[in-house]
Amino acid sequence: MSELLAVLGVTPRGRRGVSEPARSLVIVAGGRSRRLGRDKPLVEIGGRTILSRILDVAAHITDGVLAVREVLPFERALRAEAWELMDAEAGHPPGSVALRSTGGGRLLIVPDPVPDLGPLAGLASGMGAACAPVCLVVAGDLPFVSRGVVDGLSESLAGSPRYDAVVPRVGGRPQPLCAAYRREVRDLADRLLAPCTDPDASSPSMMSFLEQLHVRYVTADDLRSATDLELITRGVDSPDDLAWATRRAAGTD
Repeated sequence: MSELLAVLGVTPRGRRGVSEPARSLVIVAGGRSRRLGRDKPLVEIGGRTILSRILDVAAHITDGVLAVREVLPFERALRAEAWELMDAEAGHPPGSVALRSTGGGRLLIVPDPVPDLGPLAGLASGMGAACAPVCLVVAGDLPFVSRGVVDGLSESLAGSPRYDAVVPRVGGRPQPLCAAYRREVRDLADRLLAPCTDPDASSPSMMSFLEQLHVRYVTADDLRSATDLELITRGVDSPDDLAWATRRAAGTD
């Protein structure tokens, strides 16, 4: 996988200028959404798409990467929300599209080099296109991510130099797609993905990835303003989840 990404021109540094930001937002949104039947990040909750809700919460993080299966639906949705197309730059992965928000934020939409290899592949391609040494990785189906958890996770990792990642644990279960990682762990992801050259390959799980990292696991008490990690890390994966999230956004759940 690392060789494939190199061939495709996915480079981790120097993509958007000389200086690096302190942190990047990486939204992993490459799944087929089989249970819901449509792209989960583009589903509306409370009058806004899940993607827009995530981007609004993390608007203070100016470097963003959106890892997707197909670029065009996401480009269209964001341009309809006043994001502007930017010129391509050296180092952008082939097929990617760069956008700028009215507030000055930048988002690079990156296609997965090999579709349908699972979230670890999206994490690898997204982090490979990120600029910052710390990456906040968020699944594209989390409508209630908060600024408190975004800042708390990245600040916890920045202050814990001996750790590779800071991952919430909810109900005893790690939540690797709402977590902070050092960008260099992408090298491990590439090695795990290297045998996977087509969508029918058995791709490694996020749990197997975490097992090989030095992870600090945290609870709500460890994070600033993260009062309900169960809510924050609950994704919209099915019609029942969508109904729940709609009620929650309306204040009726």
